[in-house]
Amino acid sequence: LAVDIGTTKVAGYLIDLENGKTLAANGIMNPQISYGAEVVSRIVVASKSTAESARLQSLLTDALSEMAAELCAQIQANPAEIVEAVVVGNTAIHHLFLGLSVKQLGLSPYVPAMVSALDIKARDLGLKIAPGAYVHLLPNIAGYVGADHVAMLLATRLVEKNGVTLAIDIGTNTEICL
Repeated sequence: LAVDIGTTKVAGYLIDLENGKTLAANGIMNPQISYGAEVVSRIVVASKSTAESARLQSLLTDALSEMAAELCAQIQANPAEIVEAVVVGNTAIHHLFLGLSVKQLGLSPYVPAMVSALDIKARDLGLKIAPGAYVHLLPNIAGYVGADHVAMLLATRLVEKNGVTLAIDIGTNTEICL
């Protein structure tokens, strides 16, 4: 399962790990949008209490579990067959997904609670896929430059390009790499 949790939309893909082929794809609206169309509003809400932070997290994990089930239904599979997941998003979305503090992301100098890559059991996040499956999260770069941008850089193999190359990750907050 490969998922890009955007501020507005969530894109999910089922990938066959043996041959790399995309088996199913789907997109949904990010259910956190009811708490604000942009991440700053969600940071404010999540910073109010641990209950609000947990609510924002469960909105995402429930939506991803439902998306996984829908993707599996497209190919007559079971979510318990999903043995690996990769999830990316901007730094605030990443932190909200993991239930990490986001308060510091709303204050200059916008320091992430975590920047390193992380592997965590899906069951520990409440994600309903294979019980022993891992969720792999790419590293964040900075306060508002997250794992989604890292994924774009890896997918485009930008560092292997010759000459001057521009890579643009267009979203609610757009990142550019030259």
